Amino acid sequence: MLLVAHANPDAPGAFEGARHNLESPQMGPLSHYRALAVLAEDDAGRPVGALMGGAPLWLFEHPGIDDDVVLEELVARIGIISAVAVDPNHRGQGVGAGLIRHAIRRFTRAGYGLLTLNYKAKLESYYQGLGFSTMNELNVHLSSGRILGQTWGDTQVAARALDRYTDLASVPGLASPVVSGIVPGSRVPRNAHFDGERLRH
Repeated sequence: MLLVAHANPDAPGAFEGARHNLESPQMGPLSHYRALAVLAEDDAGRPVGALMGGAPLWLFEHPGIDDDVVLEELVARIGIISAVAVDPNHRGQGVGAGLIRHAIRRFTRAGYGLLTLNYKAKLESYYQGLGFSTMNELNVHLSSGRILGQTWGDTQVAARALDRYTDLASVPGLASPVVSGIVPGSRVPRNAHFDGERLRH
């Protein structure tokens, strides 16, 4: 938890809620059901890096999700890396990138279609180098033209498709790509455009 606190130095207690996840039984689909906790150690077994992830909390609060079935579908298919922290003495040695690559493999094996994370602008090229697309807004096509949009005031979002069903589609009328195919019936048609309210084609 001390390492994870490094991920948010302005609010070191921001991830204290993760203790509840860590107290849960270690079972799939991730390390603690729908939460992922990964620790990197040096050759002597001392912790040098930590990663935490799981279900994006914004899904539970978004006013555009008013159906528990849709919420469960999204929670089972969209994951987030919420914290990556590396001991200051071990930075620049690939520890953080190794943790992220490990998380990508774990979320992929668990059947997730999309992995996201929030980042400060100065890290954009770093996450692009790890295969993430970077954007100001996350747009998710639910079905029938409905778009679920989410922005974060002080950070950008990076997203990476994890399976053959999911991709990020450019759609005229939207500045950021649209997540296509994350749930059944949500493929974005090739000729789709956004009219300010819905996808049309």
